[in-house]
Amino acid sequence: MSEPPHLALVPAEPMPVAEVPASADYHIVHDRLTSLERLTRLFEQGALSEAEFAAEKMLILGLPADELVLRDAAPVHFVPAEPRRPQQGPSLVGRMLSWKFLALSLVVGFGFSFGTQPDETIRFFNQIPRFFGA
Repeated sequence: MSEPPHLALVPAEPMPVAEVPASADYHIVHDRLTSLERLTRLFEQGALSEAEFAAEKMLILGLPADELVLRDAAPVHFVPAEPRRPQQGPSLVGRMLSWKFLALSLVVGFGFSFGTQPDETIRFFNQIPRFFGA
């Protein structure tokens, strides 16, 4: 019996990679995507407000394709501004002083008063016109 052939590791020379010429459309789309990615990164890091982000995005998408040329790499290191805080509604005191809460409080209070002391509540409502001079 003959021995099977042995395979030897031979260092291979790196094969040259031929660059495929990219079409003009590729560069246009690539530049827009790169611009949008940069813009999104700035927005996520808190450097842009929502209004600024929307305005810049519309500017990028609205530019004629040949005016948008970016050949530099996007900056990787960026010192972000303070993170944006989510917009909050009114505070607890603000909600308690709203007209809806005050109206509901009056209705519930008068209902409780009438349920516990009906004669006193009726007398109170009868005195209201005299208080205003009617």
